[in-house]
Amino acid sequence: MKSTHKKLFFLSFTCFSFLGIQKSHACDSCNFFEYSLLQNKSYFGLFYRYRGFNDYKSYTAVSPNGQSIINYPQQLSLGFTPVDYPTIMHEPEGNNLYVSKSKEDFETYQTIEVRGNITIKNKWNLTAVLPYEFNKIYYQEYLDLPKPSRDTTLFVQGWGDLKLAGDYIWLIYKQKARHTIRPGIAINLPTGQALVKSTNEANSYYDPIIQPGKGAFAFIPRINYQWFLTNQGINAGASYQLSTEGAQNYQMGKSFNAYGIYFHQFNAAENLLLAPNAGFYYEGSDKDLWVNEKQDLTGGKILFAQIGLDLNITQTTFNLVYQYPISQKLNGNQILNDHRISVGLTRSFKL
Repeated sequence: MKSTHKKLFFLSFTCFSFLGIQKSHACDSCNFFEYSLLQNKSYFGLFYRYRGFNDYKSYTAVSPNGQSIINYPQQLSLGFTPVDYPTIMHEPEGNNLYVSKSKEDFETYQTIEVRGNITIKNKWNLTAVLPYEFNKIYYQEYLDLPKPSRDTTLFVQGWGDLKLAGDYIWLIYKQKARHTIRPGIAINLPTGQALVKSTNEANSYYDPIIQPGKGAFAFIPRINYQWFLTNQGINAGASYQLSTEGAQNYQMGKSFNAYGIYFHQFNAAENLLLAPNAGFYYEGSDKDLWVNEKQDLTGGKILFAQIGLDLNITQTTFNLVYQYPISQKLNGNQILNDHRISVGLTRSFKL
C-alpha cells in the first residue's frame, strides 16, 4: 500500500448545539476538526452522529439556594409550599414553562452531516460542513400551565448552521518520524433554522438552545498536531470558540476543546488498512448569556474516554468513534452527558 495511505488524522466530533430546555451541556456549540485518513487528500464525506443525555446530579425536594416560593410563581399557582416542592424546577428564558426533573427524563440529538474537504498544493486545506439536526427531549412531567402534563416529548428538526474552515499544513520530516502541524480557523455562519416555532404556544418559538441553527456567527481558532512513526502515532489538538449574540438575544458562552489519542495502523489484507485508536476528549465552556444575563444552568467541564476504528480500502474510508464521559462538572443541576457515537464514510479524490 502506498505510504500516503499510512497517514491518520483523528476525527474530533463536529459538535453542534447540545440542545435541551435545561441548557444542560458543557459545550453548546462545539469546535470541530476536519477528518482525513489519507495525508492531505481532498474528500467528500457523509457522517451520522448521536449524543445522549439522562439523569441529574440530584433530585432535591426543596427549592435551590433556599429561594422562596415568591421566586416560583407557577409553583404558587399550583398550590405548592416551600416544603413540598416535587423537585427543583427550572424556567428557561422567558418561556413560562417548568420541568419536574425525574429519572425518566432523557434527551437525544442526532445529526446527519455532509462534509467536503479540498487540499490545495499540499499546503492549504479548506473544509465545509452542512448538518441536518434531529433533536428529541422527553420529560416525565412538564408543567405547562394552567395544569401540568405528563409524558411530554419535544421534537425539533431542521438545518443547522453552515461551517467553513481553513488550515495551513506544515510538514516536518525527521529520519524516521514525521510531524504535521496545522494551525487554522473555522467560522460558523448563521444559515440554519434558528426560529422554529413551538407547538405548545401559538406564535412562540422554541427555546434558542433547542433550535437547529443559532442565528449567530462563531469564530474558532484552532491547531492540530500529529506525530507519526512507521505505523503508529499520536494526534492532539485544541480550539477556542467565540460566538456573537444570536436569535432571541441568546449568546453561547466561550468554549474550549482539546483531544489527544494514540493510534496504530496495520494492513489486514491487500489494499485494506485498519487503524484502531484510543484517547481522551475534553470540552468546557462559560455560561451562556440571554439578554446579557448569565444563565446559571449552562456551561461546565467534561472529559470523555474515547475509542475508535478507521478502515480504509483504496480511496474509501469508514470511521467509527465512541465516547463515554468519565468526569463532568456542569453548572447547576443540569441533565448529564451520556455516550456519543459518530459514524462516517468518506471518499477521497485528486483535484
